[in-house]
Amino acid sequence: MAYLFSSDKPKEPVDSSFENEPFVKPTDMFYTSKIIVAPSTIRRSAHGVTYEWSDAFYCWCSLEGREQQAGMFSISGAEDKTPQSSGGLREVTVKQILAREWHGDIHTFVWIDGDLYDVDGAAEHREHGKTHHWEMRVRRAADMAQIPERFRLQPPVPAPDAPVWGESKGVLGWYESGSTAT
Repeated sequence: MAYLFSSDKPKEPVDSSFENEPFVKPTDMFYTSKIIVAPSTIRRSAHGVTYEWSDAFYCWCSLEGREQQAGMFSISGAEDKTPQSSGGLREVTVKQILAREWHGDIHTFVWIDGDLYDVDGAAEHREHGKTHHWEMRVRRAADMAQIPERFRLQPPVPAPDAPVWGESKGVLGWYESGSTAT
């Protein structure tokens, strides 16, 4: 390494990174709710199909959609909504999640207010304007208030040192994008 003047001495590198600074929650709409996300892997065997949950994470997001309305049970009003002797009714698009950072896929489960939801379709990366974010639709898979207490699933508790989705510096998840994550 050459120096401009011979009297110059090497200096210690200046740590200019902000990695160690504590997270300060922004005041924008993407940080209005904190949910528990549990990615999973699907396993097929001779005994059927099961999901194996991986570690759980917290995720900062905005919950939108049909949150304040009664759930729908069909997309078209012309569809038959009467219960059958097998199967059952399933709510359609009851919530929409908007998040700055998302690492899940269609096999991801989400816990919102104690109820279990599954992701309905692939997450969409919205890259318009300065609001780069992920958009997912979720359906309620289990309303825990309707299940006897001894059979209720408990939400997984993320590890204390697990990263929180939405608190990473400039990461949007799944792939690196040209976004500024502002």
